[in-house]
Order: sequence, then structure tokens, then C-alpha cells
Amino acid sequence: MVAHQVVRTVRFPQGSKPHMLRVSPDGREVWVQTTATDTNVVLDADDLSVLATEPTGKTPVTNAWTPDNRYSFVTNSGDTYVSIFDARTYREVERLPVGPGARNVGFTRDGSTAFISVTDANSVAVVDLGRLEVVGQVPVGTEPQGLIIR
Repeated sequence: MVAHQVVRTVRFPQGSKPHMLRVSPDGREVWVQTTATDTNVVLDADDLSVLATEPTGKTPVTNAWTPDNRYSFVTNSGDTYVSIFDARTYREVERLPVGPGARNVGFTRDGSTAFISVTDANSVAVVDLGRLEVVGQVPVGTEPQGLIIR
């Protein structure tokens, strides 16, 4: 039997409800979305100290980095936009209107396009990453959640 032990604990504000976390592509940061306080918290992966806490839209779900690692998209299930953060400064640079209930993001390998599942609109938003602009909505089945881009 393998014993597990907690090696470090991160304290979030009471009631903040950390929801999802992802490690940055370079392994140096952990990005955590807190659903009750509508924030994105960036932690140093080595010591888990807080590097930044920035507001998001309502009820952030998860984040994903663009293939060039320039931006991190944070989806907001309780809002009509995706928060786009500069991955170096941690600051929001754009609010991309995609419709209500954004959940997950996928990117084409060449970094030209993002696809965002928009649960409450029963669609997938198509984003031109060069312009950070929604260029289409693809109708899909009821309440799309995850997606895989190949």
C-alpha cells in the first residue's frame, strides 16, 4: 500500500471555491479559477506562493493557453464572454463575447483558430486568434462541454 501525504497547502479566501487548476506549459505556474469570487489565481509551481489574483467573468470554469503561450483563455460559465489574459503579465487584455456558458477551449496546432464550447447557446464559437475575434458559431447538440481539436 502506498502512503500519500500532503506536502503543501494553499489557502484561498473563505468561500472562494477553487474549481479547476492547470499547470502552465513551461511548468512554472499553476492557474486556478475560483467560482464564488470570480477570480483567476496564478501560483508559483515551486512554492505555491500567489503571483497574481485577477478578476474574471462570472463563474470561471477553466483555462487554456494558446499554442504560442502568449495568452490564456479563461472560460466563464455564468457570463457571455471569455476572459483573455496575457500569460506573462497575468492581466486581462480582452473580453471575447462568445455567448452564455463558455466551458472549454481547444486550439488548432498552427495557432490560428480557437474553438470554445458554449453550453447555454448549444454551439461552439470559432475564434480567429490573430484578431482575437469570434468569426463564427457552429450549432451543435444540447449543452456541449468538452472538445478535442486534432
